[in-house]
Amino acid sequence: MKNLNKKPITRRNIIAFLSKKIGLQTFIFLLIASLAFPILSQPNTGSTDSANKQKDNKTSSEQKAKDESKAKNGLISGNEPFDNFNGVFEHRLQFRLGFGLGRLDSAILNETGQNWLVNSALRQNADPNSPLAIPVKESKNLATTPQYRDITYGYKNKFEIQFAEDWTLGKFGRGNPASVEFVSPRTPNYWASAFEGNRLLRFEGKSQHFRLSYIHPVLGWLMIGPSINIHQYSEKNQISYGSYTSSRPVAGSPDSRTTWSFGGDANAEYSMRGILPGILIKMKLTDWWEIRSRFELLNRSGNFSVFGAQFITQTIGENQGYAGALPIYAGKASDKGNIFFLESSFRYCRFSLDIGMIRQDFKRTYSEYFGDTLSAVNRSDYSARSSLIGISEISTSSRQTTLEIYIMPGVSFQWDADGIY
Repeated sequence: MKNLNKKPITRRNIIAFLSKKIGLQTFIFLLIASLAFPILSQPNTGSTDSANKQKDNKTSSEQKAKDESKAKNGLISGNEPFDNFNGVFEHRLQFRLGFGLGRLDSAILNETGQNWLVNSALRQNADPNSPLAIPVKESKNLATTPQYRDITYGYKNKFEIQFAEDWTLGKFGRGNPASVEFVSPRTPNYWASAFEGNRLLRFEGKSQHFRLSYIHPVLGWLMIGPSINIHQYSEKNQISYGSYTSSRPVAGSPDSRTTWSFGGDANAEYSMRGILPGILIKMKLTDWWEIRSRFELLNRSGNFSVFGAQFITQTIGENQGYAGALPIYAGKASDKGNIFFLESSFRYCRFSLDIGMIRQDFKRTYSEYFGDTLSAVNRSDYSARSSLIGISEISTSSRQTTLEIYIMPGVSFQWDADGIY
């Protein structure tokens, strides 16, 4: 041992010493251990430098990957960690596009029954034996196909500016009738009859919304705040008027007179604006799931017009002739009610999928209603609409309800002082 200590401690000297003192089996074990653990076969200083170098390389790689994920020189592909999109953002811009299925309870049909009944009752003063128009059936829950698109800018999860548009379209025919049916009791001058008074051929409603919202965190998962909606609405109804009357022979006119409206259509158009106050609620249940709800008080007003043509055939005795009628009306209308939104939003990084429901419920009234239906045919034979001033329209209201279920995929981009991500 004394002589060994004078020699430098190298791998060769250690192997020679151990092979003499501890035997062959132990020597083989230590040889295997020296191969398995480099620390026994190399100087200690070199081993420490290698470990530090590996640690530095790992740290450098992690930092490089982190820097690359935060590099925001333009729009990136969406491979970023989910955490980049979770939390408070300084700016966010979201685009959404969607479609849905809806049901419509139309005001233009709902007002027809009650107004024609009132008008036919009022004209009894001037024409006591004219037929009454009593509504017996009205179409409800008409199928529609809505479409949506919106752009939303958000600032620090509290302020939102949104521009949204939605279209609701309904086309109706014999297989999906949208009409109001009437009966007329027998009078001294007319036989009893049944007829389709008004048919809705096509409905098209378009809404534009410019919303400003502020939402305040109440709880960690709940945010509530006010909103204001600068709203514009247009509606176009393509309708056709129907009628059927058969007069009874009277003194001085032995031949009966049958009048039937067989064609033609008119466009009833509305253009309205309003400012809608509301409240917005957001419930963030998880990092990827959020429920949103909005309730707005609907109050819009504007102008309306009706213009079209009605084709009439009339048979007197054995003679048959044709005539036309021109319905022309205009005035001012308003809608008052509410709009309710509820949607569930699922999010992955910058992408989202929103499934929701919109219900719009309001009553339509007229402050002004003027016009007439011009024709050479006796009015009582084919029409129960208003003449000159729409007293029944001004004195009553009609309800319209739309219920829509939709799906809207979206994509958002967020940015701060470092750039876009």
